[in-house]
Amino acid sequence: MPNSRNRIDYFELKKRLKFVAKPLFEFCGAYVNYIDSCYGLNKNDPKINRLCAKQELFNEVMDAFSKELSPFVKSEIEDLSFCNLLQSVLKAFLFDYKNITTFDQFLKKYDSFKIAGLFDFIGGCFINEHVQANCEDWPKDDVDEMKQYILNINGIDEQLKKKILSLYDYPKETKMRIRHVIVSMYDVFKKYEVLAIEQAKKQLKRYMNLMEIDYDYFCQILKFDDISEVITQNEVVELYISYMFAVSYFCKEYNDGTVFLLNGFLCDEYLAQKLEQNSLDNFLSIISDNDSLLILKCLAQRPYYLLELSRETNIAPAKLRIINKRFIDAALVDFEHTNGRRYYYLNKEQISLYLDMCKRMFS
Repeated sequence: MPNSRNRIDYFELKKRLKFVAKPLFEFCGAYVNYIDSCYGLNKNDPKINRLCAKQELFNEVMDAFSKELSPFVKSEIEDLSFCNLLQSVLKAFLFDYKNITTFDQFLKKYDSFKIAGLFDFIGGCFINEHVQANCEDWPKDDVDEMKQYILNINGIDEQLKKKILSLYDYPKETKMRIRHVIVSMYDVFKKYEVLAIEQAKKQLKRYMNLMEIDYDYFCQILKFDDISEVITQNEVVELYISYMFAVSYFCKEYNDGTVFLLNGFLCDEYLAQKLEQNSLDNFLSIISDNDSLLILKCLAQRPYYLLELSRETNIAPAKLRIINKRFIDAALVDFEHTNGRRYYYLNKEQISLYLDMCKRMFS
């Protein structure tokens, strides 16, 4: 249940919230996920990878990239992926220019974009990835000054610095190389685009229904309560549910009083898996304690009241109360009152659920 202090009022959100279509984000999600997974940049935890692996269309697209991209394009991707450059450039265009909704619109904007603006993106990616210092004096409007700035940064591996500076040596060529990779990947993706957009629309409707059926859960899985201040401070909240960004949380505020939120359609399943993992971690922590394990073994035989359990286990009643509370919180143990005494007994169904979780974890 959301914290009441952070809870966003349903009627207030209803007035502000717009479920929007952003079809180009489906290509962006496919593009980012492929590059991340192929070149060691995939930072998703195993739960996300397992969820994505179950999506047939998602896997078809990833396989198509792998099979149909030319060796040259793959080598370019590898060469340009050392600081999330390729991923960040496309995302930056889509987030910064919210009216871009088609690939043709993106290309038109990209082709007309000033070199200095593009290299501001490129340098920003590199600095965010590899520089720990405050870079407020980063020169945004001059490619030569950006190059000199990077050249003067201390503490960066020289080979890495040489690699980023080589992009600044030939700025027009760098822009062309990035364009070629993006266009090549879109050429592969476009035969799946309609299906991906249909999936996204289907999931958008599911989340629209969820908001009406279980508002608190809707806010929980989309992490609305964590960004309640951002939501309440903007007049319009645009929400896009993505298929190819299967488990994602992005938030972008605009100067016109609009905030755009991108969420993956598997956010509900991811939350369920995360809660299950937390529950399992707690269970494993409980049974790793010798006293707790001894008590559970006793309760597996029959119900016990407190003093009886204390005599059986040689554990002081005060400590038993603490341990039993932990058991009850984890639903491992329950109790009932009989003849004026509280009898504790093992919840064998819950034990079975935890054992099933263990099997899934190791399967």
